[in-house]
Amino acid sequence: MVQYGYTSQVTDHAALDYFSIRNDLTDRLLVKSHQLAGVPEQDRSVVLAAAVGSVPEAARLLSSSTSLFPDGDSASSRLAFSCLSAAATFPRASRGQIADLGALTTILFGVDDIADGVAGAWSDRDVATLFGRLAGMVGGARPEAGGSKPMSEALHAWQAWCARFHDYAGAAVYAPSLMEHLELAGAAMARERLWATGGEPWPSYERYVDNGRLTILYHTWWLAALAICGPAPADAGHWHSIAPATDIGAECLRLANDVRTFERERSENKPNSVLILERAGLSTEAAIERVSAHIAVRNAAFDAALTRLPVVLAPLAEGQRRSVSFNGGWYMARDTHAYTVQDLARDMDTHAG
Repeated sequence: MVQYGYTSQVTDHAALDYFSIRNDLTDRLLVKSHQLAGVPEQDRSVVLAAAVGSVPEAARLLSSSTSLFPDGDSASSRLAFSCLSAAATFPRASRGQIADLGALTTILFGVDDIADGVAGAWSDRDVATLFGRLAGMVGGARPEAGGSKPMSEALHAWQAWCARFHDYAGAAVYAPSLMEHLELAGAAMARERLWATGGEPWPSYERYVDNGRLTILYHTWWLAALAICGPAPADAGHWHSIAPATDIGAECLRLANDVRTFERERSENKPNSVLILERAGLSTEAAIERVSAHIAVRNAAFDAALTRLPVVLAPLAEGQRRSVSFNGGWYMARDTHAYTVQDLARDMDTHAG
């Protein structure tokens, strides 16, 4: 396996402490599921085998980004989870497709670490600029020379991924929308950076959720997935049809992520739906219950929106349903890091049919 090491910013004690923060309260308050609860039982062996099979290719795609992406066996790795999430969404896709989507998820985790200040200290303007560069590179721009090692390696990893992306026939059709949503995500993440650093007061719950459905990067991932795994021929109308359901799916995952990560985000002074409700006077327990009830309402709306999609988008609707089910179930069990390639392989052996 390709070996990685993290940046100095992430190997220092503060960053290791960041990745070691647990959310024991969530585990006590929620009915804890196992991490594969969101994968239909009859599909688990197929999903796990597809994820294990795609890891070496995804690792190869990221091999030049040695300081941004951690080793697949390390405590903070997200490589195994990224490939598993892609396989859970499209269990019968080719290994190359799953590897491309797994590599995309891993890159987005790295970019999110930059935006959150985990891999260096960055201003809201830096974050917006980074996403502007990512958008430009989808359109063919090259990464600028110089800059910090994590920023430089994130851009070069993205450039290599974009080259693979454009090998898919649908890329030209969906690239303009992908560029637009990267810009929107950058503005939303820059806004979060302002809230976290005191540049603006924390938002209301409603405003936070509106912003958070962009920062979860679900739209970015699904625009790529349309090109990689979507129906042929590609049609820009497919995105316009599925975008409303995608908005709701993104909200479901943002809220589920918040329930899992609020203790870590408390340490960052970063707004989170649970923490905003705490500031409004709710106890932590009541805030978790409120957010959990909101997730249930939005999950029902998500399912309803998917059933209204045209037949040609049925495979994409099923993929979105699988994605939200898998990731939402995972957040009820654990965080996304500290799941090693060995853990993934052991899970595959356990569920081998």
